[in-house]
This record gives sequence, C-alpha cells and structure tokens, in this order.
Amino acid sequence: MPTLSNYWFQETDFRGNTTYASTQHPAGGWAWVNWSNIGDKHSTLCWEREDREVTYDLVSLLNNPAVLNLIDNNLGSSANRTSALRVGWVPRKYLPYSSSGGPLDLFLRMSFDFHISTPWYCSDANGHIDYIIVCYLDGNGRLNGYVDGWAFHYDGGGPFCTGEISSRLNSAVPGAIGTLQQQLTAFLSLLGRQQFDMLYYLPGSAQKSGTGSTNVDNSVSLALLPR
Repeated sequence: MPTLSNYWFQETDFRGNTTYASTQHPAGGWAWVNWSNIGDKHSTLCWEREDREVTYDLVSLLNNPAVLNLIDNNLGSSANRTSALRVGWVPRKYLPYSSSGGPLDLFLRMSFDFHISTPWYCSDANGHIDYIIVCYLDGNGRLNGYVDGWAFHYDGGGPFCTGEISSRLNSAVPGAIGTLQQQLTAFLSLLGRQQFDMLYYLPGSAQKSGTGSTNVDNSVSLALLPR
C-alpha cells in the first residue's frame, strides 16, 4: 500500500532532530496525519510514498565489518576510529566546502569520530571525519554514485602538535577516497542493471507506519522507485 509520511525538523532547511509519523492507506484512498504535539520545529516535509518504493537503511548497511575494517586500515596509525559510521544528509549550502548548484540539493554525509594520542607535552586530539557522497540516476535510470569531497575537524593537540596532526589527517582522509569509492561501486553493483524512475532520501530507517524520532544529520535511508 502507499504510505503518507510527515516529517518535522528541529532546524531550518530539513536538518537536525526529526519527528515523523507515517500511515499506510489503500491506493486512491484518503490518508491524513493529525499530530499537534511536534515541539519546537522549524521545517517540515510531507511525502506520499508509492507502493513500489524500496528503501535501504544506509547506517545499517554500511556498519558492516568489511567497510569498517577498510576505513580503519586506511587510517592506519594516523588516528583511531571511536564510533560507528553515521550516514545522514546535508543540504548543499551546508557542505564543508564550496559547491555550485541548488542550495537545498541533498548530499549524503558519512562521518565517524576519531581519537589521536599525542606525546606527553601535547593534549590528545578528538574529532570527526566526513566524506560527502553523491548518488544519482543516469539517463538510463541506473543508480550511480561517487565520493564528492571530504573534511575533518578536531579539538586538542595543543600546544605543539596541531601542525603534525593536521598534516597526517590531510594525507590519510583523502587517501581513503579510492577505497570508499570501490565499496560504493560494489554496493551499487548489487542492484545489477536495474532501472529506476526516482531516487530520494528519507529520514532514519524509512518506517512506513507509526511515529518516532531520528536525526537526519546522522541517519537516513536511500529510496528508489523501480521501473
């Protein structure tokens, strides 16, 4: 059955903590979402989801030993990953680098926390690494994707080690893009040569019934409409 989903976002431009309500209904029938207790929210999205929709929970999909081991191996001695992978969306206007196009075009952001131990005369460093991913349908309706960019942020490392930390991260973080691209291509290949009419993202694990909350900065699903 089709699904009517309503999402309320804590931040403007479809960001941050998100409350949702979904209800399924017969094709061609009426459906509504009536929920007044949504709290302090600043943007909203209502989506009528077709019955043929298929979804992939990207957080669950990517937090598997193969992907995690590849990331850890690429980091090497530069840093230690200290969290699971987060896969959220980010509008173009909030990317950590300049990008031309629609300001609310959505990108995927895969991120994780890290820790770097330093000599006794410096404080340890803690931060996060982000990889920005683009997914799209080509002219034949086939799913494609690529790693568009990267960024990192950390605190600590003072008073003498920040230069070395930044140098190591500036090498290790972009150095992993090739491996990440291989994994992205491998995932997309699982769909074979299937064709789709539409690609979009949905908050959390894309539930089709009930209510709940998630954070779209950290957790989204890929949705596709097969031909």
